[in-house]
Amino acid sequence: MDRFEFQLAMLQKGAEELEKKIANFNTILQQLKTAAITIWVALIGWAFASKIDALFPLGYVIIFGFWLLEATYWKVQFYCIQRVDALTQFLNNESALDKSFNARSIPEGLVHPLGFLKTLKMPSLWRALCAPSIYIFYTFLFVVNSIIWLIQQIPGL
Repeated sequence: MDRFEFQLAMLQKGAEELEKKIANFNTILQQLKTAAITIWVALIGWAFASKIDALFPLGYVIIFGFWLLEATYWKVQFYCIQRVDALTQFLNNESALDKSFNARSIPEGLVHPLGFLKTLKMPSLWRALCAPSIYIFYTFLFVVNSIIWLIQQIPGL
């Protein structure tokens, strides 16, 4: 096996690894949402059962903590998605592929092990916090927590 064949094999392995990482991150992100809702519901239940109104604001800490944690994982997953996109663009670019096969060399950064590509930047934490798949869920929890807390402030309830 010459160097180019080895690079092709490693390119394939890298693509497979990226797909596995993205799938694993999907699982982690779903588990984080499940954990967030479980802990938040338990806290709200505890606040109702114990009639301690001071526990309701603690719901915001849980919401923002999981929001930040999920955004951090999302950043890494998004970087992996960008890597897959870079691989896809290379493989769909006929002239780049011809050039690579003629030179018998894969461009730096596309071969496994997959380090950071100099052309790709990790998304900012702000972008991750504002990703629709994240902010919609946590904004909903924030609003529900606020409504419950406001209802608890009404005398006689």
